[in-house]
Amino acid sequence: MASFCTTSACARPLRPRPRASQRLHPWPRRPPARSAARKGARMDICSYVAWFGLYSVLGWVYECTYCAIRTKRWDNRGFLFGPVCPIYGFGMSALVIAAQALSASGAGSANVPWWQVFLCAAAGSAVLEYTTSYVLEKCFHARWWDYSNIPLNLNGRICLPFALCFGAVGTLLYYFVCPLIGGATVTLPLTAWEVLALLTVGLMSADLALTLSALTNLDKRVQQDKSNFDAVMETAVDDIAAGRKPLEVDRQIAREHATEELESAAHRAAREMSLVQRRTLKSIKYYSEEHREARAAKLREAVAKVERERKARKHSR
Repeated sequence: MASFCTTSACARPLRPRPRASQRLHPWPRRPPARSAARKGARMDICSYVAWFGLYSVLGWVYECTYCAIRTKRWDNRGFLFGPVCPIYGFGMSALVIAAQALSASGAGSANVPWWQVFLCAAAGSAVLEYTTSYVLEKCFHARWWDYSNIPLNLNGRICLPFALCFGAVGTLLYYFVCPLIGGATVTLPLTAWEVLALLTVGLMSADLALTLSALTNLDKRVQQDKSNFDAVMETAVDDIAAGRKPLEVDRQIAREHATEELESAAHRAAREMSLVQRRTLKSIKYYSEEHREARAAKLREAVAKVERERKARKHSR
């Protein structure tokens, strides 16, 4: 007689055998809406990164043009070696995000009022500029800009006239340049945005690494110059203390010898400096420590002299 199993394990109904198509795709596919949302988020991130690079280049053009008009000579401005000013890229990207947030929150219509954009640009530029100046000075003991001679400044890092100027420029960019860029890039696929974002991140990272290396080596040269000066002066003091020569004569000789040694050391250092190091030295407004600034000033003079010598040799050929 056939016996039937009445246990719960045997009583379970058998699952139907999956079809071939189900075996090939064991995991359920994402719903189209979620996939489209993730794709849109990726495109937003990549587009912001690409726009950051573009506005960094535009900021460099603006900075160099302004300084060229003011000083009547071209000067490669910016913290990095390449033709970029990341502070402008960060500022403009933050302005676009803030304006979109204001529009979405109902603070304004679909087109955010100009005065809100202006306030965001002016206040945001002041906060970003002050923070950047403070961090750079703490890390490298140097300042790349100084507003001490401009009225209504705060510790020389920011000032009201330039904050208003940045607010006006940001407003113009938001209402006139951003729509042009958006219209020109609206048909770009996600792959193109990803390539642009990767290029921006890669080039910026390489430039940052190159600049940080140049700053580190430059600081070592400044410290080495100080060590050479201390060694020369220590020798002079020892000679004076030993009384080997009259005091006044020895002072004069020691002063002349120290000057010659420092100029010779600075000239050697200037010849050995790379293009990135010379560019970095020129971009620094001044060092916050007096002894660093004194040595850096001698290096700047030596670099200018070496560049004049190289130009003279090039023209003589």
